[in-house]
Amino acid sequence: MTGGRENAERYSNGRPSSTNPPTYFSKIAHLISKLYPRARKIVEVGVGRSPHTLLQLKSLLPNAEIIATDINQEVVRELDEMGVKSLVDDIFEPDEKIYEGADLIYSIRPPFELIARLAKLGSRIGADVLIIPLSEDAYLSNLSGWERIVENELIAYLLRSSRR
Repeated sequence: MTGGRENAERYSNGRPSSTNPPTYFSKIAHLISKLYPRARKIVEVGVGRSPHTLLQLKSLLPNAEIIATDINQEVVRELDEMGVKSLVDDIFEPDEKIYEGADLIYSIRPPFELIARLAKLGSRIGADVLIIPLSEDAYLSNLSGWERIVENELIAYLLRSSRR
């Protein structure tokens, strides 16, 4: 990563520090807060054990409901303990109630096969979808119709909902 630390600082319990996230995740949080300053609801899909972006979004967008989803129940439990609203969900069979009313659904480095699923979900519920893919996944995916955003050394793709 250019200009970032390789490892985030960690609490004594081994969990990532929310106060000093890696620069990469801070850039994503700032991009989202810039694009969606009046968001009411934002959902991160496949958060895993890197909640840095959504933790920062909670402070950057204090009036927005920020939700994390992951397929791993242990990850969701750990995030709940950190005070993050998190739910178990499988994007291949999503519980659309989780996403209803969302201004934005986003995913950081989603596996290649999830990108089309995220686009379909966003289209069905009327939410924009933002992905920050691994560079090779961007080339392997059909991202026609997605807006390419390059900002502060970050490359993201945004699919705007036709219902917004």
